[in-house]
Amino acid sequence: MKRWIALPVFATMLLSVVFVSGCSKQIEPLKLDDYQRIAIAPFSTDKESAEMERRFPQDLSTQLSLVRKDKEWIYDQSEALSPIQNQLASQGLTPQDIFLDPALAAKVGRAVNADLIIIGHINNPKIEEKMDNSPVFDMSNQAGISGTTRFILVYQWATLKMQILAVDTKSGNVAWDNGGFTGYTKYIREFQTQDPAKEYSRISGDQMRADIRKHMLAQIGHQITPDKINELPVPQILTKPERELIRSGGKPILY
Repeated sequence: MKRWIALPVFATMLLSVVFVSGCSKQIEPLKLDDYQRIAIAPFSTDKESAEMERRFPQDLSTQLSLVRKDKEWIYDQSEALSPIQNQLASQGLTPQDIFLDPALAAKVGRAVNADLIIIGHINNPKIEEKMDNSPVFDMSNQAGISGTTRFILVYQWATLKMQILAVDTKSGNVAWDNGGFTGYTKYIREFQTQDPAKEYSRISGDQMRADIRKHMLAQIGHQITPDKINELPVPQILTKPERELIRSGGKPILY
């Protein structure tokens, strides 16, 4: 059964605007120069993204610690070394609790001697597929339009939503909010109309989930440190036909 989270008013408004409108919104970077010790807590998740509660913050922390070695990064590195999770447990809190209440997040941050604590919410991961049965043609083949040059396209894509906040542990105020972000990776493959491969040759679900995590890791890392981590296109097309394909009537395929 799917769980729903009652987000704060400011979070709900931002999520509704950004997640519907897409991912092109420009986000002011986090002013890391104002802080020295930065904690990254486990993220709140819904049921479908629960496996990323600790995994994504750990990957994000590792990435940021490599590009900003001048800062001290506090995060859960393993079951044996989990300063944030230990504080959550000792205070009877969950990642959802601190995402909904910045004051609680600040309290956890102070307990691990951090100047700033980064919290987040991950939700609504989707993996989808669509077969486009309208034929396209390979015009590089000089044999003309025939069964050997006629193709159909299969689209696969993954999306994932994420909102990240940074809380000043001294004031308890939200120092930075990325406003919510939807990551989007896409795969486009072509198959000859009579090719049975179209029925089984797909990008696996595991690969798509790994790719969307990498995509989001780069995007969130760029939002926090744009001078150190490059932004990716949205959607990020990871697979597309190399041949020149057109629709009947000469209309080129635009990816």
